[in-house]
Amino acid sequence: MPIKVSGLTVFTDHGRTGTILNNIHCTVQDRTMTLVIGKAGSGKSTLLRSLAGLTENIEGNVFYDDLPLWKQGRIDRQLLLRSVLAFQFPEHQLFARTVQGEFDYSLRAYRLPKPEKLRRTAAAMEGQRLPASYLSLSPFILSGGQKRRVALATIMAPETPWLLLDEPSAGLDGSSLARLKEELAQWKRRRGIVLATHDLDAFLPIADRVLLMEHGQVVADLTPKELYTNPQLLVQTGIGLTDAMKVAESLREAGLPIPSGALTPQQVAGTLAREICGMPQQPQVRSTQNTPPTGYQPAQPRSQAADRPVKSFIYSMDAKLKWMIYMLISVGIILQQQWKGLWVALLFAALCLSLLLPEDRRKLKRMSKPLLWFMAIAVLTSGIQISFGQGIPWTDRLGFSVESARETLRRLFTFFEITLIGLVFTLSTSTSHMKQGLEIALRPLKRIKAPTEMLALAASLVLRFIPLIIEETERFAMIAKARGKRTSRRGPIGMREIPVFVIPLLISLFQAVEELILAMEMKGYMTGSPQHVPAVKAEGRWDKMAVLISTIFFFILIGIRLSG
Repeated sequence: MPIKVSGLTVFTDHGRTGTILNNIHCTVQDRTMTLVIGKAGSGKSTLLRSLAGLTENIEGNVFYDDLPLWKQGRIDRQLLLRSVLAFQFPEHQLFARTVQGEFDYSLRAYRLPKPEKLRRTAAAMEGQRLPASYLSLSPFILSGGQKRRVALATIMAPETPWLLLDEPSAGLDGSSLARLKEELAQWKRRRGIVLATHDLDAFLPIADRVLLMEHGQVVADLTPKELYTNPQLLVQTGIGLTDAMKVAESLREAGLPIPSGALTPQQVAGTLAREICGMPQQPQVRSTQNTPPTGYQPAQPRSQAADRPVKSFIYSMDAKLKWMIYMLISVGIILQQQWKGLWVALLFAALCLSLLLPEDRRKLKRMSKPLLWFMAIAVLTSGIQISFGQGIPWTDRLGFSVESARETLRRLFTFFEITLIGLVFTLSTSTSHMKQGLEIALRPLKRIKAPTEMLALAASLVLRFIPLIIEETERFAMIAKARGKRTSRRGPIGMREIPVFVIPLLISLFQAVEELILAMEMKGYMTGSPQHVPAVKAEGRWDKMAVLISTIFFFILIGIRLSG
């Protein structure tokens, strides 16, 4: 039975001011391979996640065998078990102590009897040409190719009717890609495959259907043959011609009679062989490049308000002025001894927060939640008082000091405000601009041979590392939700998902740190010979206004401190 997508719209936020997918209608047939193609940002991955029940804040629905995936805002668990989603680089998502543990986790949601679990595990291992002895090994001691095959085996083990694959060829060499294509050709005999990809040369020849996406819409639903005879659709949607199509076009311009429909590598090679060997040519296919296939409708670009929110001046503001403002306000906040000054500082933080894009405000909200929870626990803990003196009744030995809790709250609130303003700075400034701005501000220290470049880079990376942790946490939380087949749409991951979430997250963060260190070494920051840093732009009218307002807030904070 097919998958039917009816009026699917995925919004960027709960205010529904923008969309990622916009009113999609399409049908994907069972036991076929359907490619989802489009340039970056067209909505391919979001469509796959919607088919897997991983998107939130949607309208419309997805139907498996005419049954709705969403019912009154909740996901039908039985339908959720009919598909499995493989993210990019699935080998990076392994977490268990053994390969057998990976299979146990992937099959847990299906509640199969033990003999059936063993049968599916053995079949999946055999399908990936992996020996049974690997089941007792740790996945982390395997090579990259072996990890990829183990990950694919865990995806195949549930034997779901549908496979949803997001860029499965990413990072594969030629031989591995050829083996993957063979496996896909075999898999689609038993189940449906929906595959999002940029590698059209590899997958178009074995695909049955193509969904062409642009601006969050499916603008064409056609066969590969129709796409071959209308390659201008790839140009119009910003994808560009495949390598085989470019070669065919060059040969055609050189005078060789390459038919317009002969654009796969095999077809072009066959035409060349016939031309070189003097074999009789087949009748040339009449060009239909100016006749789009039936059903093709160019997507209407989304409005600027919905697709590209207008950024405030804070995003283009001179980075060195941001550093100056941040340090100025931070000093004013640290000096405060009264709540009055902290409320004024909170007003400044709210003003900065209002200048962020809605997406960045949502990120900041997610970053702030752990800090608020930490503050609440610390305040409650600091107020607890326990007395152990002799003669004190047991009922009086445990107490709570409101004064101690209030003082702890004031100190932590000071830290929270400084962090909040720093996050606004981080979200509105690139790492390179932060580094450049601080490096210029620290240039006077060069007279004493201070490592200003290293200090600037280190400070910038520290501020950047917080958003990186949040982004990676959200990514692996979605992976944990997909592998664990959780039916809840929102909320934290469950206790049982912590292993699948934490271990890959830590590995990813370690890799990010290693890449940053390598980049520092390549640019000379670890050897004392850094590259020249270009100067940032001069201040504009809004920059001067921001400095003026910040200075006013600083003197207000100083006045409050002196008056206390």
